[in-house]
Amino acid sequence: MKKLHLALWLCGFPVILQAQDISLRNDRFSRTLSFDGQVWRTTAFTDLRQHVTLPVKSEELNILPMDTDNSYSIADFKAVNAPHVFNKQDTSFIEITYKPLKSSTVLPNELLIQYYIVKGEAYSRKKLVLRYQQPATIDRLEAERFVISQTATGGGRGEPVFADGRWFFGMEYPASYTRHSDGNTPASYARHYDKVGNYSFINLEGRDIAQKAVKGMIRLMHFPGYAVQQADSNYYIFSKTVVAGCREENGSVEQAFMQYLSTLWKAPRSFLHYNNWFEPRAKDLSGDGLINIWREFKTAITPYGIKMDAMVADDGWQNRKSVWDPSPKYFPNGLEDVKKLSAKLQAEGTGFGLWLAINNYTNDINWAKQQGYKEAIPNDYFKQYGRYLSLSAPQNKAKLLQQIPDIIRQTHAIYYKHDFNELSDLGEGNSHPATDRHGHEANLDAAIDILLATRKVNPEIYQNLTNWIWFSPYWLMYADYLWMLSGDDGTNGNWPELSTRATASTDRDTYIWRMFGNPADRPLVPISRLMTHGIIKTSDGRMESREDNLQDWLEYVLMHYGRGTLLKEWYISPEVMSPDEWKALCTVNNWAASHRAALNNTVFIGGRPDEGNAYGYMGWDGEKGVLVARNTQAAPQELVIPFDRSTNFPAAFGAAYHAAVVFPYQDVYPQTFVSGKTIRILLPGYATMAFEFEKGKAGSSIASPGKINFRTTGNTTILDVPANVKGRCDLLLIGYPEVPTVQIGGNTVKTTRSNKAAINSFSSYAVTGMPSSKAHEWNMVSIDLLPYAGKKITITYSKTSGFESHLLAERRVKAPAAKEGKARLWPLTNDTRRQTTRLF
Repeated sequence: MKKLHLALWLCGFPVILQAQDISLRNDRFSRTLSFDGQVWRTTAFTDLRQHVTLPVKSEELNILPMDTDNSYSIADFKAVNAPHVFNKQDTSFIEITYKPLKSSTVLPNELLIQYYIVKGEAYSRKKLVLRYQQPATIDRLEAERFVISQTATGGGRGEPVFADGRWFFGMEYPASYTRHSDGNTPASYARHYDKVGNYSFINLEGRDIAQKAVKGMIRLMHFPGYAVQQADSNYYIFSKTVVAGCREENGSVEQAFMQYLSTLWKAPRSFLHYNNWFEPRAKDLSGDGLINIWREFKTAITPYGIKMDAMVADDGWQNRKSVWDPSPKYFPNGLEDVKKLSAKLQAEGTGFGLWLAINNYTNDINWAKQQGYKEAIPNDYFKQYGRYLSLSAPQNKAKLLQQIPDIIRQTHAIYYKHDFNELSDLGEGNSHPATDRHGHEANLDAAIDILLATRKVNPEIYQNLTNWIWFSPYWLMYADYLWMLSGDDGTNGNWPELSTRATASTDRDTYIWRMFGNPADRPLVPISRLMTHGIIKTSDGRMESREDNLQDWLEYVLMHYGRGTLLKEWYISPEVMSPDEWKALCTVNNWAASHRAALNNTVFIGGRPDEGNAYGYMGWDGEKGVLVARNTQAAPQELVIPFDRSTNFPAAFGAAYHAAVVFPYQDVYPQTFVSGKTIRILLPGYATMAFEFEKGKAGSSIASPGKINFRTTGNTTILDVPANVKGRCDLLLIGYPEVPTVQIGGNTVKTTRSNKAAINSFSSYAVTGMPSSKAHEWNMVSIDLLPYAGKKITITYSKTSGFESHLLAERRVKAPAAKEGKARLWPLTNDTRRQTTRLF
C-alpha cells in the first residue's frame, strides 16, 4: 500500500491521513492508528488539551471460537483497501475492511472495524462487524485488546478500566467483562462487591481468561454466541461498542467517566410513590380501595406542597396462569379495567405503576410450558430460587416484547418495578449455545430490547430493576434505579441500639457499606440510583417498637433521604400516621428536594455501621455540600471525611468552607474546613445529624451546656444529674450479654426501654458476604433520670464487669427561635444539645 498523504476537515473534525498513520480526532481527544504493511493498529490515545499521550501496543481484537483455546487477532487478517473516512453530522468515522489471511471455518469472511468520535467529546468509540457466509458461533469476542506500560485499575463485569489515573476504557454493555494489568485482572467476581448480598452469579467456565497473560494487557470482551442471519442471507455478529476517553485537567478519571456516562444514561429523576406490598387493605385492587388510600395520602401531604407520582400495585395484580394478563379477581375485563383504575388515579392527581417480573417469575411456569413457552434452565446458583421463562427463546421473546409495552400503551402506567432478573439460562434451542455465559448475554439482550420497547411507548416511563441485577454503571442506559441487593425489610441487631427504627437504618446502611464503603473499590453506580425498599410504616407495626418515638421516626426518614435516594418508596399505611409523623416525613422530603443536586452525588463515608462506627453520606453540588451522618454508639465519635475527589467534590482545593447544622437543631458548626484536606465532625452518642456546607469561614456556635460531674468507684457511680435537661435524660446500660440490675439511692428502678441482639440475622437470600465477625450478644436498657434532674444520685450496679453504662442527656441552651419553612428540616431539639458521657 502506498503512503497516504491526505488531510480532511469534516465539520470541524480534522481527520489526518499522513504517511502510514491515521489520527481520528476532535479538539479534545485523538486515537492514532498505524499501518504495518498488512493491518492498521492503534498506537496511541492522546489528550489534546493537556498534551498527554498513552502509547499502546494493540491487537485491536480477539476472536475465540467455541470448543477451542486457539484465538485470533488482527494479525490473522489483512486490510482490503485504504480506510474509508467520512462524516455524518457532528460525528467523524474511520471504517476499515479486512479479509482473513487464510480460508477458515471459524473466521469471518469479512471484518469491518469502525472508529468514530463526536465533536466536543473527550472520548472515541469503536465497533466490530463480523460477516459470515454460513452459520457461525463465537464464544468470546474482544472488541479491544492492547498493552500499556502504565498501571491500571477497575475492571470487572460491566465496569470500565482506568489507566494511569487519567484514561478510561469501557464496553457499553452491562454484561461486558473487562480485564487489565496482565489481561486477567480482576478475576471473575473478584471485585469486593461482586459477591455480596442478593448478588447475580454467572459461570464463565474460565472462558474469560487469556491463555497467554501479558504484562500491561487490557481486554474488553463479551460472549455473543450465534451469528444471526440477516436479510442479505449472510450471518453477522455485531460487537458491543467500546469507548476510550480521558479525564479533565483538575478532575478524577472516575468523574470523567461519570460525565461521559451522563450522555448515555437515563437522566436522574426523583420518583415518589406508594407501594401496596405490605398492606393487606391495599392489595385488594377491586373497587376504590387503592384510590381511597391515595385520598388519605393526598389529604396529608398536600399542605406541604408534595405531589405523589404514582400508586403502585406490587406482585399479585396479575393472573398467574398467563404472561402478564390482569387477575380476573380484580380486573374481570382485563386491561380495560386496569386502564380505568389508572385513569381514576390520574383524575385524582397521581399516576399508576405496576410490579412486573419480565421473565414471568412468581407466575405458573407449568401453565406456561403447556402453552408452548420455554422455561429457562438456571445454573446451580439460581436453582435455589424460583422458576422462570427464558427471555431469549423466540416464542417467549415475541410475547414479552408485545405484552409488556402494550400494558403501558393501554393503561398509561408510568412505572415498572422489574423484579427477579436472573438472566441465567443453559437451555437448548433458546437462541444461544447451551452455556451459562451465552445464555446470560442472550437473555440480557432480550431484556434490554423489552426495556427499550417499553420506553418507546412512553419515553418518560420510570424503570426499576431489582433482584439479581449487578452494579454495572451501564445498566443506567436502560433503567432509572437498581436494587441495593439486600433483604427487603430487615433490622440489624449486631450492635447495641435501643430504637428499632435505628436498627432498620443500620441494616440498610450496612449493606451499602459492604458494597460502597471502600473508595478504592466501589461501584460506579451512584448511591442515589439505588432502590432501598423505602420507608416502611404499616398497620402491623413492621420494623418499629412501641417505645420508638417521634425523633426515632424522623431520624429513620432522614437517613433514607440522606442517602440521596431518587426512588422514594413509601410502604406506609396512612391510618397509622400521626400529624407529627406526617410533618416529619414531609419536611424531610421537601428538604431533600431542595438539595437534590447535591444528594444525587452522595458517597458513603465512615465505617461499618453495625460494628459501632460513625458513618454518613456526603454529596456536592458545585461549592455546596450536604452531609447526613450517624453515630451508632453511645460514646461521642469523630467522623473523618475526605474533602477531595473521592467524595465527588468538584471545585478547587485550598478554599475555606463552613457548615451549618440543620438537624436535630439549627446552629453553626464551629470549625472552618479547607478543601483538599480533611473534614472532621464530632457526633454525640447515638446522634443523627444533617449539615449544609458552603464556602466561607465558620462563625461561633451556641455555647455548650458544660461538663457532667460524676465519680465511679467499684460498682457505684455518684452522679450530678444536670438540672437543665429537657425531653431526655437516660441512663443507658449495655450488657455483654446481661445488663445489671440498678438501684438509685438504694431503691431498685425500672427500665423504660429495652432491646437485645440479633446476631447476623441477614435475609437468607442476601446473607453472602454480610456477617460480622465482631458481633456478639448484648442486651440494652434505659432508665429515665428526668425525675432526678438537678439532684446528686448514687447509682449501684449489681455487678462490676461485663457491661457499660452511659448518661445521655439533652441539655438546654440559649438558642434563637428555629427558622421554619417547607424546605427546612424540623429541628426537634433546637433548644438543647446532646451530651453522652460514659459512666462505667
